[in-house]
Amino acid sequence: MPLPNFEIPEYCGHLIKCFQEAGGKAILVGGCVRDILLKRNIQDFDVEVFGLALEKVRDILKQCFGKVDLSGYKFGVFKLKAHPIDVSIPRIEWVTGFKHTAFEVHISPFITHKEAAQRRDFTINSMGIDLTSGTLLDPFGGAGDLEAGILKHVSSHFFEDPLRVLRGMQLVGRFHLKIHPHTHSICQNMSPKNLSRRKVFDEFKKLFVGSLNPSRGFLFLQQVNWLQYFEPWYQCQQKLPDPWNEILETLDHCDIAVDSNRIAWMCTTLWRQLESMHIECRNFFRQWVYDEELLGQILSNLTSFANEK
Repeated sequence: MPLPNFEIPEYCGHLIKCFQEAGGKAILVGGCVRDILLKRNIQDFDVEVFGLALEKVRDILKQCFGKVDLSGYKFGVFKLKAHPIDVSIPRIEWVTGFKHTAFEVHISPFITHKEAAQRRDFTINSMGIDLTSGTLLDPFGGAGDLEAGILKHVSSHFFEDPLRVLRGMQLVGRFHLKIHPHTHSICQNMSPKNLSRRKVFDEFKKLFVGSLNPSRGFLFLQQVNWLQYFEPWYQCQQKLPDPWNEILETLDHCDIAVDSNRIAWMCTTLWRQLESMHIECRNFFRQWVYDEELLGQILSNLTSFANEK
């Protein structure tokens, strides 16, 4: 897949120049590279800086942009408060326990892009663009997988983070991908039991907001046997497969434009349809939807529908 012409904002160009003058190299990484190849609008930029120490990157950012969010400093991550850019330094991670947050980080500014990209989840998210030369860096064949519509893990490190299965769910839904057989097998042997409610629901929010066919994400969960971790849905799919497919079809026809309303509408639809089939789901939704404001909106929707009867 050839690298299309693309433009970066002026402030991003200024950032690159600042790092180059200090002897570093700025590489565009992550989802924005994938979206450039797909010729999609870029909302946020992720820049990885090679060849400069953590403190040097911090000082350059402060000098060039003033206010910088340092909450991710120990992980080598900086957020610019005035612009939609995340700046990071290459790092090596290793797991220390079973929780999603149980890992150690070693900041490694002098490793190669390939070494840094090994910690990425999927090949389509492991690519980079060298902003000095404008060339695509693709050590794991992500461009070919993207063109073929294949979701494939980068390395054996994939197994260390079960949240990646849910990332796969929303990527399948958003980009109409098919899971690679090996990746499928790995996902089947993982579980969300140590993930936080917030992390889990945030991936569903990305599916609901970013996909015209969120049913694809739910079908992905069925394929990798993860629907079993969402009891009301699993019960419906197992005992009432035709109504379950109708629910998924309804989600695909959501025409509400506002993100929060779209999420609330989809959750309300799931809740109402399940209860109409006498499947208990109130406790599930109260636990699944961590956002109290959103939960209140869903409950209000349910009340409105009940009053219309």
